[in-house]
Formats: sequence, structure tokens, C-alpha cells
Amino acid sequence: MGRLGRQWFYLVIGVAAVLPLLAMVLARLSSGVPIERMTRDVAALAGVHPLTGFLSSLGILLWWASAAVYLHTAAVVRRVGTVAADPGAGFLTWSGLLSAYLALDDLFQIHEHLAPEYLGVPERGVYAVLGLATAAYLWRYRRLLRVGEGRLLWLALAGLAASVAVDALLERWLWRLGDWLYLLEDGTKWLGICCWAAFCAATCAGRLRALVRAVGGG
Repeated sequence: MGRLGRQWFYLVIGVAAVLPLLAMVLARLSSGVPIERMTRDVAALAGVHPLTGFLSSLGILLWWASAAVYLHTAAVVRRVGTVAADPGAGFLTWSGLLSAYLALDDLFQIHEHLAPEYLGVPERGVYAVLGLATAAYLWRYRRLLRVGEGRLLWLALAGLAASVAVDALLERWLWRLGDWLYLLEDGTKWLGICCWAAFCAATCAGRLRALVRAVGGG
């Protein structure tokens, strides 16, 4: 990394570190949200057991892991090869960005609370936009999904779609299941996330192996 590149690196790191602090200050001044609500651990604030919501937390970790692996692999592919020579670079980038959004959505309940309350976008509206974006993503990279471990992605989408269907469409008819309803809704989502992460790992490993073979001449 050259001197200029190192300076930009430190600048990006500094901005990324300071932005959340500035966001908290703005939230405190504009909405009166107590600082401790934004800095302390959720379980400590709510006074609940640390394992509360552990499956959701594990899902968020897998989303973030997938985002990091996708974006890092995309950066390596772009650095070593070229976008024209490797059409998978764009796929890796958009897959990483989609993973990052889904992590943020789960972490901050964007579709359930933030979008309806602060942006005026109903939950079903967020689902519709996300569905259209996902459909465009699948159509754009449909050829790349027909090879390798593409079936894992389709299993992931099936699990996530089943969870959304239970939450948005079927919950009014399945309430008699009691607590088992949450197992159905969140369990299918968890299985979908696991398949998504597995597809990410297999895809990125395959791209890197192909890149090593190309650079090493075999």
C-alpha cells in the first residue's frame, strides 16, 4: 500500500468510526433518545437473559459474515483480475451488499419499525421493494446461478420466502399454533440464512481457486 493509499485507508477508517457517534448525537438532539439506549447492550437495557434472541443474533452474524466474505472476495477479484475478464466480480459485490442490508434489517428491525414509523413505508412496501430488488439480482446473474452450488441459493430463498409468507400472510390463520408459530417462522428463516452463508462460502472459495489457477497458470 503506497503512501496515498495508506492515507485514504486511515481516512476511511476514521470516518467509519466517527459516523455512528455523530448519528447518536443527532438522534439525541433531534429525538431525545437517551445516549445509554444507543450504547449499552440490549439484554442489559431490557433486563433479560443474555441468550434472549440467540437464534436471531446467530442469523445476524451469518448475514455479516456473508457480506464480509462476498465483498472481500470481490475486492480481491477486482484487484488481481479485471471486471471484464471476470463477470462474477459484480455478482460478488451485489451479493455482499444484499447480505449487508439483510443484516441491518434484522439488527435494527427496518421493515418492522424504522421504515413504517420514520419513513412512512409500510412493512409490505419494504417487502415489495426487497422482492423486486432480489428478482432483478437473480435475473441479472441467472447464468452464474446455474452452475456450482446454485441450488443452495435457491434453498436459501425458499426458506426466507417461507418465513416472510408466515409473517406477512399466514400468521392470522396460524395463531393457534402458539409458540410453535415462531419456530415455523424463525426456523425457516434460520435455515434460509444457513443455506445463504453456505452458498457464499462455496461460491467465494470457487472464485478464489479459479483466480489462483489463472494467475499461477494452472
